[in-house]
Amino acid sequence: MGEIQVFINKLDSRSFRSSDVELLVKQLVQDARLGKAKVEKDDIQWLHTYQFALQQLELHLRQAPPSVHQGEWRDVAEDLSKVKQMVDDMEQKSIVSDVAWNAGGLAIFSIPDPVCYKEHVYCAITNYIKKLYV
Repeated sequence: MGEIQVFINKLDSRSFRSSDVELLVKQLVQDARLGKAKVEKDDIQWLHTYQFALQQLELHLRQAPPSVHQGEWRDVAEDLSKVKQMVDDMEQKSIVSDVAWNAGGLAIFSIPDPVCYKEHVYCAITNYIKKLYV
């Protein structure tokens, strides 16, 4: 997997941040050009959806930059249906609660257990990356 292993290691050590997603996407696109990975637009949209999830965790933990706002997915994710699918899945698994969708485009939810939430998102990203290299 080469350079992508840096990101896998950060995910494994639980030190991956939302700001790492753009670097990850650049590496995936480069690996796709070299024929090492199969990356479609949909894959990048999913990674940006996970970036939103990480931003919400960082906001919850008070580690987010000032530009990040609760529930604001439009600056990061491109596809509301992916955000909705991810949030619905996490709500079904009780990873998030108090889910509310604002007409202005906000996806607001509570994170009752940040450790469980982080583990879920990190595993989703790791599995997604590995799928692209098979």
